[in-house]
Amino acid sequence: MYQTILYTIENQVATVTINREEYGNAFSETTYQEIIDVMADIDQNPEVKAVILTGAGKYFCAGGDVKYFQHLIDTGQGIPEDGVLKTGEMVRSIRQNSKPVIAAINGVAAGAGLGLALSCDFIVMGTQSRLLTAFINMAFPGDTGLMYNLQQALGSYRTMKHIMLNEPIDAELAVEYGLAYSKVADEDLLDEAQALAQKLAHGPTQTLAHQKALLASILYPQMDDTNLLEAKYMRASSLSDDHSEAVAAFLSKRQPKFKGN
Repeated sequence: MYQTILYTIENQVATVTINREEYGNAFSETTYQEIIDVMADIDQNPEVKAVILTGAGKYFCAGGDVKYFQHLIDTGQGIPEDGVLKTGEMVRSIRQNSKPVIAAINGVAAGAGLGLALSCDFIVMGTQSRLLTAFINMAFPGDTGLMYNLQQALGSYRTMKHIMLNEPIDAELAVEYGLAYSKVADEDLLDEAQALAQKLAHGPTQTLAHQKALLASILYPQMDDTNLLEAKYMRASSLSDDHSEAVAAFLSKRQPKFKGN
């Protein structure tokens, strides 16, 4: 049914796994839509009481597909605004979902992958896992509501530090910041996520849904407007010389030389 994700339900818990292991679980356009679709199914499925979101293999999600960015540069297209709006739709499919969603971070969650993780209600991390905003390395401002959600969690100054300098957030720091619910040995990650999911699944789930809706109205009222701005600025940045240089440098494994245009 799905091409880029795996979807299972067991003991009232749905597990959604990004399954593009050969690409570091980087997003494709199909992946965005499939996560939207599976979250719609989960929202309406009475058999599902909680959700675990993770990545196949070594990585949670590496973010955008850099080879796709190169294709857009080669063809002079730039990133379409509709594509960025689709990332916002994906994030809202989790934020507005009636079921609690747990991100189980294996390896790295970078760029849009971190944006996806931050849209979840809980984050659990393996001790060796890291969170990277990463967009600045591509000369991008960011999408997937990453900046919006990170600012809500960390405040303005810490958010500036991590988005502008791409300073990594390891598991210990994520717990200290309050971003992560817990950190455990990498081999125990899914067991930890499953234990938390079962605790939620056996709670008063209708009340949990009401709490999610209330929190969304309090904390995220401007998410749609922010996504519109993300689309505008991501497209403009994708047509810049600095973005072309960032992609070329990444693919040739060298440091970029930015010129500010």
